[in-house]
Amino acid sequence: GGYKITVGFPDVSLNNATAYLTSYDTGDTLATGTVHGKRCVIKGKIEESFFARLIIDGKRCGMVVEDGAIAVDWATKVASGAPLNDYINNMEKAMENVSTDEEAASHFYKAFEENKTNAIGPWAFYNYLMCKPLNLSQLEEELKNVPASYLELKRVKDAVDNVKAQAVTAEGQMFTDFTVTKEDGTTVKLSDYVGKGSYTVVDFWASWCGPCRREIPNIKAMYEKYNGKGMNFLGVAVWDAPADTHRAMTQLDIPWPVIVGNQKLTEPTKIYGIMGIPHIIIFDPEGRIISRGLQGKKLADAIEACMAK
Repeated sequence: GGYKITVGFPDVSLNNATAYLTSYDTGDTLATGTVHGKRCVIKGKIEESFFARLIIDGKRCGMVVEDGAIAVDWATKVASGAPLNDYINNMEKAMENVSTDEEAASHFYKAFEENKTNAIGPWAFYNYLMCKPLNLSQLEEELKNVPASYLELKRVKDAVDNVKAQAVTAEGQMFTDFTVTKEDGTTVKLSDYVGKGSYTVVDFWASWCGPCRREIPNIKAMYEKYNGKGMNFLGVAVWDAPADTHRAMTQLDIPWPVIVGNQKLTEPTKIYGIMGIPHIIIFDPEGRIISRGLQGKKLADAIEACMAK
């Protein structure tokens, strides 16, 4: 028994590079190998199949580590030759023309139902949760069909927690406060800005995030039109080093206040169930959530609608 992963490369440019086999769930390194010429082999024994990422020179290839011979074509980043990897390849082919989250969710759910007891099951269920908006009662129904072991996996647990957080912070709900320790040791709260009698547009963003940067001019146009006229604007820098945030604020010439922590902030996005940024929430003058997740013209339209009231 055991697995044998053989990676083939198109040329010798990665000769002597280290290949890291890492857990998809935790990111921990589980095994390593060295590239020799156009080939790298990683072998080992496992108790059960699991989802993994093979990382070489910063590039990644997803795969299932399972008993048997697994061939990886590094040029295309495709693992094949063992049953579960072949299943995923066929599934990805079937999903090539999928254009909506709803369609993707149905593919992932089918994969979950067909693979409940192997490594594809939790991976597919996690992706299903990422694609399918569920309320709390729907989530509870879904969890009745899920093996208890899934909830021991960090990604699945985070996705479930995320659905719960989104339900508590859905449109129509009052804001949930959070406190951030700033670089000078003082603290700032969301409630210092939200629920103070004006509409508040809050942008959760990061300096390294291209879509976040591209959204700033759209927010700026609304800021110039409405700031201080019954609407305020606030940034919350998340998943980012404070120094990088400050540099980006200068580069982008951001005129509104930004909450910056003394370290990389993760708590605000957990509280609001935010898995991707930018994520923009509009709060009403009392602090109730009017909209969340809008960008571009849809965001501008929502802001205009608030100001027309």
